[in-house]
Amino acid sequence: MEDYGRSDLFRYGVISPLLQRFLSGDKITFNDFKELAEKEYYFKGKSYKYSPHTIKKWYYHYQREGLNKLKTKERKDKNESRKLNSDVIEYLIDLRGKYPKMTTKNMYKRVVKDGYINENISIRSFYRYLKHNDLKRSVATRTERRRYEKEYPNDVWQGDTTYGPYITIDGKKYRTYLIHFIDDNSRLVVGHGFYLNDSAINVQKTLKKAIKTYGIPKQIYLDNGKSYKNEQLSLIGARLGIKLTHTHPYDPESKGKVERCFKTIKEGWMNAKNWNNFKSIEDLEKDYEEYLFNDYINKEHRELGDTPNNVWHKGIEKTKWRRLEEEKIEEAFMHEIKRKVSKDGVISINNELYEVESIYADETVTIRYYISNMEKMWVYEKEERKSEVRKLNRKENSKVKRENRIDYSKIVNKEEDVIELGDQDEVS
Repeated sequence: MEDYGRSDLFRYGVISPLLQRFLSGDKITFNDFKELAEKEYYFKGKSYKYSPHTIKKWYYHYQREGLNKLKTKERKDKNESRKLNSDVIEYLIDLRGKYPKMTTKNMYKRVVKDGYINENISIRSFYRYLKHNDLKRSVATRTERRRYEKEYPNDVWQGDTTYGPYITIDGKKYRTYLIHFIDDNSRLVVGHGFYLNDSAINVQKTLKKAIKTYGIPKQIYLDNGKSYKNEQLSLIGARLGIKLTHTHPYDPESKGKVERCFKTIKEGWMNAKNWNNFKSIEDLEKDYEEYLFNDYINKEHRELGDTPNNVWHKGIEKTKWRRLEEEKIEEAFMHEIKRKVSKDGVISINNELYEVESIYADETVTIRYYISNMEKMWVYEKEERKSEVRKLNRKENSKVKRENRIDYSKIVNKEEDVIELGDQDEVS
């Protein structure tokens, strides 16, 4: 069974700048690999440097066989505990986002108290991890910033979420969230959606709609929260050849364009509405789209000197517009999980029991399913769909005749091994 570790996505991140240049028609030379080899890369709290030949090997492996070829060998200590696992890392990022000025010592005590690590992990190791991942205490520093604009549409998109209005649905008041993807070059809102929660699934649904309409961007610059920084989204980016980059924690100014877009929308639409008139997300979405398409994207932008809609359509004609059939996009956005199959072919997903083909018994399998429909799941091997996963039905299974796989010729293969019973003998 195939197993994509996070290290595979990390390797994709190292070579992704070259993949983007290749897609733009540039010729890749050995000097390009040497240039990447001069950089320092961080992975799970440690810094690494790689030789040009190693990066070259990863690049051509990916070009020939895709993400599957970047799969790492299974670690010898796979079943041993690690000092800082993925749960701890996610917890640290969230904690630093909430308390940017908390000292390392107090942060260490908090993580120990909450049970994410034990005191066997020294505060020195803890401090090194925070340092290598830019999670040290926030201090008042000046960061050099320059206004910039990408040369063509779909070179870079920016993605973020903002709070929407409260609306009343069936007598209950709900907070809404607006998820946005905008094109850096044209400021066009390429993807949007209102939801009742800010989740990774909703971010992926919004991105999928954007890609179906406006094609595949070369790079997406995203927020640093869990909704935008997770393994599923990294897999989607790798399947589509999109480079994903994230802001540093507690640095909203780095996403200036999308933040400015939110400000304009709140001033021009959100703050001018009576939200008591909206009784559903669908009502909210419909009204927002009227504003978005009739006003915002077709209104002249002061810095562009034209409308975002016009700038995008004029610019996209000058570059390669990467598009995919809808079926392939749906395939790329499928979620992927690993499960150990029991000896009777059963796995558990979200506390529900499912069964797979008996050939996978006692093995670890890769399961994929559409994010909009968990009723359909499949076992995958080397990026290929193999067999469907079914909900466990014990009553139906009781009616199925089991296949007898015992080869008795291998058990009794000599005449002298056969014991014949006489008429007077009984079998007890």
